[in-house]
Amino acid sequence: MSEITTKLYRIISEAVQLAQEENRRKGIANVYSLNGKLVWQLPDGTVTSVNPNGK
Repeated sequence: MSEITTKLYRIISEAVQLAQEENRRKGIANVYSLNGKLVWQLPDGTVTSVNPNGK
């Protein structure tokens, strides 16, 4: 990787981690795609394939 790519990757990774932590503090689930399927990580750390918002 080039130096600029490495720096951008680090900045983006840190921003994502901060956003995920903020979601947990606010009680908001983080959403991920695993093997093409959506999963939600609840603030308590539980991972589920069921949308916690009921949609």
